[in-house]
Amino acid sequence: MLRTIIIALLALVCIASCKKKEQEEDIIVEKVIEKPQEGPESMPEDKQTGSVSWISNSEYSYAITRKADKELPIVKNHDKEYYDNSVDVVITRADGSKFFEKKFSKTNFAPALPKEFKENGVLLGISFEKAEGNYLMFVVSVGSPDETNEEFYYARLKISNLAVTSAEKITNLAN
Repeated sequence: MLRTIIIALLALVCIASCKKKEQEEDIIVEKVIEKPQEGPESMPEDKQTGSVSWISNSEYSYAITRKADKELPIVKNHDKEYYDNSVDVVITRADGSKFFEKKFSKTNFAPALPKEFKENGVLLGISFEKAEGNYLMFVVSVGSPDETNEEFYYARLKISNLAVTSAEKITNLAN
């Protein structure tokens, strides 16, 4: 019985000592206001890789890398400034030798782009489309780098089996 009384007293002491204490000091929290980013914005780097069976059923691999290119003119799009992108396209043969390597910018596709996209668009990317006859075909997109904006234009990059490039308008992406 004495043991029960001692345990009860310890429990009361513990409960009494755990009661809420009033705060004696003011806590000051500094409000941090984010400053708008100074200078042009840039899109994150992006890399795509893949392979395709092409000439004489040989295997070709491609690597496509998009990077913000500070050497290119700044693009103003919806009252924001952006660095334009350049895209490196590297195509290698099955034996590892390079068949094609070139850095592309928006100017490479200027003949296939409307004026608005030449002036205010950013090279968003290049994606492999298909191998057809003597050509590897890629879809090129130029437009607004703002992820909330869906303004873009497609063009097609064709690379021949002689490593000659051409750009054309895409009127129907399914063709």
